[in-house]
Amino acid sequence: MVRAIFEGLDYQFLEILRAVEGGLGITAERIVAVGGAVRNTFWMQNKADVVGLPIEAPEVEEATPLGAAILAGIGVGLYADEQDAYEHVRRPGPVYEPDAALAATYAKGFQAYQRLYPALREMHGQMAD
Repeated sequence: MVRAIFEGLDYQFLEILRAVEGGLGITAERIVAVGGAVRNTFWMQNKADVVGLPIEAPEVEEATPLGAAILAGIGVGLYADEQDAYEHVRRPGPVYEPDAALAATYAKGFQAYQRLYPALREMHGQMAD
């Protein structure tokens, strides 16, 4: 049951990723993840398998204040630009590489998810009432 929850969340993430890629006209090469979920190695590996991309989890405890500090550093001239700031503050962490066989299996499952999820919309609304 827990695995199904993770897979469902990862399919939702893949749906969002594809929408962002389509909207921006880009193709992601990797995903950088921060926050509490990166401590769950099963989830990060499953996400990599579902999206078919490497997931990098840098050693960052608090990403939001770090981002604010980076922007302030750029603003006061401590860093020349975003790339310079990135090179100074980056703390590499684990990288979860997708398993090609699992990624292919999940790609088929994603096709079913894309048909099933909208078909359940009415039922979800009834359950919420």
